[in-house]
Amino acid sequence: MYSKIKSMFVLINDHRLKCILSLIFSTAAKAAAEKRAKAALLVLRDAAFQRSKIGIRQNAVNCAVGIASGRLPASQPVEEMALKLVMNVLYPKAPDLADQVVASAVRELDRAAKYAIENNDKIKQANAEAMAKKPDQRPNPSMPQSDIEKGALEYVKKPANLFMALCIRRPEIIKDLMSSCKEGAEVLAKAIRGNMPKLARAAAKKYGAAKIAAQVAELADTSESGLLMSFLDNLVPVTGPAPAQELIDACIKIQESRLVDGKKDPRFIIPVLSGMKRTELETRLPFLVATEDNVFKASLHRMSEKLKRQALSFREEVDEEPLLGMTLCEQVVYLHRLDFTAAKIPQKRYLEAIRLCMEYDDVYTDRVIMAALDNISNVALSEQSQELPLAYMRTVILTCSKHETLHSWICHVLLPRLVECQIYNNGRQWEGWMRCARMLENGDGGVSSVEAINQLPEEQYNIYRNKYP
Repeated sequence: MYSKIKSMFVLINDHRLKCILSLIFSTAAKAAAEKRAKAALLVLRDAAFQRSKIGIRQNAVNCAVGIASGRLPASQPVEEMALKLVMNVLYPKAPDLADQVVASAVRELDRAAKYAIENNDKIKQANAEAMAKKPDQRPNPSMPQSDIEKGALEYVKKPANLFMALCIRRPEIIKDLMSSCKEGAEVLAKAIRGNMPKLARAAAKKYGAAKIAAQVAELADTSESGLLMSFLDNLVPVTGPAPAQELIDACIKIQESRLVDGKKDPRFIIPVLSGMKRTELETRLPFLVATEDNVFKASLHRMSEKLKRQALSFREEVDEEPLLGMTLCEQVVYLHRLDFTAAKIPQKRYLEAIRLCMEYDDVYTDRVIMAALDNISNVALSEQSQELPLAYMRTVILTCSKHETLHSWICHVLLPRLVECQIYNNGRQWEGWMRCARMLENGDGGVSSVEAINQLPEEQYNIYRNKYP
């Protein structure tokens, strides 16, 4: 079989090599002739290894890369064999052969980019029509929104994945990868982001996370910041240990070197927030609160991702060992205590940040909110100099409306404790207490705030009854 297929190349010119090989693989795929496909790949290997005919050699490399990238017709098993041929045989054989493989892969990537740009308007129109049929469905940005986009993704995914595999061997060509995502090549960028976790993890394992982060940051220009952020984000997987200090320092340096209108972009450090000390996160919290909602929520998620089992805890420092990350409970506590005036954050944004957490109730559950409110009120009771945060009673009132499961705790624990804290000495907080007590005074299921109301001093009790007879 091998000699028969090889004989087909003896009398042909360089230009026809790819056409004949394409026919061979197409026939092999239809007939499921794996043996024939292997023989053809061996011919490609030998054609690439010989040095007497440079054109034949180059065409053999181009053909192998074309099959591996899905441009030339072949079945999936043949494509996988071609990929192994390119990555494990041709590339490591010799430096000049590796250069030819990379050059051919760059051309395949350019073809994918051209295809993405040419079909961009068609994809956008198809996506808009598909979403119009599902107005209540929130789209997943990583998934295709229409059949046309799905087909386009399949077309560009293979050359992108092949090139990203080469990027692990030769990280400097990551620049070519990012440059391929020109304006209008959104579907290619989506394909690259989809495979970014594999690239980032493999590159980090081979070169070190901090080193490869700095190298990719140097390669990316301003227009490629989105893909750079995607790469950095995937250097720190959700599971596993917290990022090392070396990577944290690298991301901070990247942030400081890529100012936007003279301001730092928080997205460059979000991937490593889970490895930062809690004291440092507390310092950075105002900066994160002031960002856009999606960036703010992403930062909160990263802070707590390694602390899921401690979500309800407000941790205490032990033996001077620094606490890393910030639990969900700690986030709610520190958001309430944030000095928005000193941080030059509008009060409206301060309150909005807390409300965003309350709305995200599949993460900030009733138990998380209870743990945070409990901590803040206990501190206020034990440290008389510690005033309740401005937003505290507003959050309690929102909790009454949102979490019926906490009504009993609020009536029998929280409101009486706040009376002990002499909450009535603070006009704003006192108004909030009275409003909350009124909401629950005639509660359903036997839960009522009457007991807490009756614990008020006589003067405050009369004030309450005059307001709410």
